[in-house]
Amino acid sequence: MTLSFKQRFGKFLAKLSGWKLIGNTPEKQNFIMAVLPHTSYWDFLVGKMFNLYLGFPIHFLIKKEAFFPPLGLILKAAGGIPIDRKNPGTTMVQIIDRFQNSKQFVLVIAPEGTRKKVAKWKPGFWYFATKANVPIVPIGLNYKTKTCYIDKAIYMTGNQKDDFAKLKSIFSSLDLHAKHPERSIY
Repeated sequence: MTLSFKQRFGKFLAKLSGWKLIGNTPEKQNFIMAVLPHTSYWDFLVGKMFNLYLGFPIHFLIKKEAFFPPLGLILKAAGGIPIDRKNPGTTMVQIIDRFQNSKQFVLVIAPEGTRKKVAKWKPGFWYFATKANVPIVPIGLNYKTKTCYIDKAIYMTGNQKDDFAKLKSIFSSLDLHAKHPERSIY
């Protein structure tokens, strides 16, 4: 298979920066990429590099307050979707609609929901996957070895406790190491 220019560029950037990718691109057209750990703005840059390498468009949620000129144009071009954190119900409807009405829609979410240390995951990504009936693809980052892991796509059962236990088991099996370990729950 011939790589596109963007894919070759992403592969070049990965090689130049010393990062490697372990795993395969999901076969599904619509899915959620759950990325752990998320402790730094660098996570976004590493993610965009591998996004170029993999060759499909991604989208991510970001507070609407960040969409001011000219940053807003850059964020939208990169796949950013503004969300109103004071009205989360509209976000749920918007994302489910995108999954149901898009030929390909890939949403990247950090289950922690922030770069700060948290005690537990925010459940929004699980609700999106459950309501839209799309799989979650666990993605793990290791800054020590400069490795990005892509695990297999899995569908949620509708039981949040069991689904989170399964996802946590998958993430525990990956060799994760945050950019800022003191902010990570792993």
